[in-house]
Amino acid sequence: MTEPTQSEFTQMLARARSGDDSAVHALLPLIYGEMRALAGGFFRDQGPAHTLQPTALVHEAFLKLVGPSEVEWQSRAHFFAVAAKAMRQILTDHARRRRAQKRGGEHDRITLSGLSTPVASSAFELVAFEEAIDRLSKLDERQGRIVELRFLGGLTVEEVGEVMELSVSTVEREWRMARAWLRRELSEEAPR
Repeated sequence: MTEPTQSEFTQMLARARSGDDSAVHALLPLIYGEMRALAGGFFRDQGPAHTLQPTALVHEAFLKLVGPSEVEWQSRAHFFAVAAKAMRQILTDHARRRRAQKRGGEHDRITLSGLSTPVASSAFELVAFEEAIDRLSKLDERQGRIVELRFLGGLTVEEVGEVMELSVSTVEREWRMARAWLRRELSEEAPR
């Protein structure tokens, strides 16, 4: 099967969202590799004993994304940006459940690396990162969205500009400011 055009891909997403099983089955092989790579990024530097595995994360996120929803898919980039956010939410919920089970014991840790991030190669709680992005989004919704798309979605500056309908220079400027804000926030929260 040849790779679908951007328009065909978006149409397949819309059909899957409306319950077309054939579109769901056609989409999975087209996006599985990229979703698996995205999930692998979340699990980089995690021990083998982590209770949630990348494959399970991909499957849970895929089911969440292609099921009936109100999302109007704009493009492939938009789909993967939302996929990254869904994975982050799944992992955060998982970490919160584990932490609640341990009743204040050792927290689950995750390393987020790979992009030029505010805290490249530092380990910190996924929950703390989630909360920091939420605070940033409340202060500046556009910067919060750019962080999600760049850091979690793995989108390029150009792709973020396309999804958000912003110029490349605006995305670059907002990305720099958001990274600086997150670096400061997370360094203040880092366990000592």
